[in-house]
Amino acid sequence: MREVTVARWDAADLARRIGATIEGDAGALVSTVTTDSRTAREGDVFFALDGARVRGREFVSAAFGSGCSVAVVDNEGAAHVPAGRAVLRVDDPLAALGRFAESVRLEWTCPVIAITGSAGKTTAKEMTAHVLEAAGPVFKSPGNFNTVEGLSRAILALTEPPRIAVLEAGASKPGEIERLARIARPTSAAITLIGAAHLEGFGTLADVAREKGDLLRAVEQNGLAVVNGDDPYLLDLAAKLDCRVMRVGFGPACDWRVVRRETIAEGGSRFRLANGIEGVVPVPGEHQVRNALTALALAAEHGVPLEAGIERLASFSGVAGRLVLREHAGVLVADDTYNANPASMAAALAWFGEVRAPGRRAVALGDMLELGAQSSQFHRELGKQIAELAPDFALFVGRESRAAFEEAAGRAGDKSSIRHAEDSDMAARILVDWVRPGDTVLVKGSRGVRMERVVRALVPEGEPPHAL
Repeated sequence: MREVTVARWDAADLARRIGATIEGDAGALVSTVTTDSRTAREGDVFFALDGARVRGREFVSAAFGSGCSVAVVDNEGAAHVPAGRAVLRVDDPLAALGRFAESVRLEWTCPVIAITGSAGKTTAKEMTAHVLEAAGPVFKSPGNFNTVEGLSRAILALTEPPRIAVLEAGASKPGEIERLARIARPTSAAITLIGAAHLEGFGTLADVAREKGDLLRAVEQNGLAVVNGDDPYLLDLAAKLDCRVMRVGFGPACDWRVVRRETIAEGGSRFRLANGIEGVVPVPGEHQVRNALTALALAAEHGVPLEAGIERLASFSGVAGRLVLREHAGVLVADDTYNANPASMAAALAWFGEVRAPGRRAVALGDMLELGAQSSQFHRELGKQIAELAPDFALFVGRESRAAFEEAAGRAGDKSSIRHAEDSDMAARILVDWVRPGDTVLVKGSRGVRMERVVRALVPEGEPPHAL
C-alpha cells in the first residue's frame, strides 16, 4: 500500500502554474504526479498524455475511478468531473507537465547540472552523481528519464529541493533540448559527444550539434560548460559560448588532457593527465575516460577537488547494459545492449579490439535504428569495421544489419565466420550453439532489436559483473 503524502498543491495553484482553466473543485488537493491511469491514487494529478496509438483523454474516467484528485486534459472532448475532483483544461498536457516541472525547478536555489550527448550521457550522469556524493547527497534523474515527460516527473517527484541535482537530457527531433533546458535551468552542463543518432529526426550531424548545443547555451555566464575536447563540433560550439568552458579529452585543445591510457586487468583504464595526476576508470573503454573527466570536472566545480574525485571514481560500478562484463560457464559476455548508434558502436568495437581473451572472440551486433536515409551507409561502414577487426565469429542481427553482413562477408576470407540472423531470438540460438568456455562475446544493438535476449541466453539473470 502506497504511503499517503502531504498535499503540496491545490487545483487552483496547479492551474496557475500550467495556464489551465478549471472545471470542478478548485480546492482539490494534489501531492504527486502520474501519467498512468492504472496506478492513479487519491492525491494524484493525472496528466492525460497521448501515446503512439491512444489519446490520453480516453483514460480520465479510469483515473478518477482509481481515486485521482485532478486530471489535466486537452481542450477537446468532454470529461465527467466527480464531486470534490477537478479537471484542468490545456492545449497540450505534455507541455503543461513541462511547465509544472519548470515552476517547481524555479523554486530551487541549488546547483543543477544537465548532461546530454549522442552517446554516453547516462553513464556520464551516473559518474557525475557518484563522484559528487563524496561531498554529500545528490539527486540524479532516475534511469534514462531524459524526455520532457521523464525529466518533469523526476523533478516533480521530489518533495523538497535537493542539495544538488544531476539531470539527463535526450532528444530525437528538433526543439526537444531547448524544452528540456527550459525545464532544468542548468547552472552547469555537459555534452559527451556529437554523433549520428536519431538522424531520422535531425537530418545531419550539424543539426544534431545545433540541437545539443541548446543545453549549453542555457547556462548563465557564471556557469560552466564541459565538452568533449576531441569533438570538432563541440570545439566550435564551445568557442561561441558566453559561459566558462572546460574541454576534456586526449587532444591538444583540451584543458584537462590525458597523455597516457592503458587497459587494466579489471577491464577499465588507468590514465595520466598532463599535470601528472593519475586515476583509474573501473569500466571498459577509452570513451569512458572522457566520461570520467566530464564527471570529475563537474564535480570539481561543485566542491569535490580532482584528487578526491579520482578516489571516489574508483568505486564506480557502471550502468546496466552499457558495456558491463558478465561471465557464465566460462564464457565472458560484454553486455552493451542498452542502445546503439555509429558513435557508440565504434567505441565498443575500439574497446573490444584491445581485449586479450584466452579463447575465441565473437561479436553479435543488432541494427542501429533511426539513421534515416543514411542507414545503409552506416551499416556498411560497420561491416567494414568488423572485417578489419576480424573476430573469430561475427553475427549481424536485424533488417538494417543485412548491409553490414554483406559488407563484412564480402571482405572476409572465411565467409563461414560471418552470419546474419533475422531477430535476436534466432541470434541467441546461433550463439548458444557456437560458444565454448574461454570465449568472449560483445553484444550490442539498438533497443528495438532487443539484443538483451542474446545476453540472457548466454548469461542467466542475476550473474554479477565480472572482470577481465
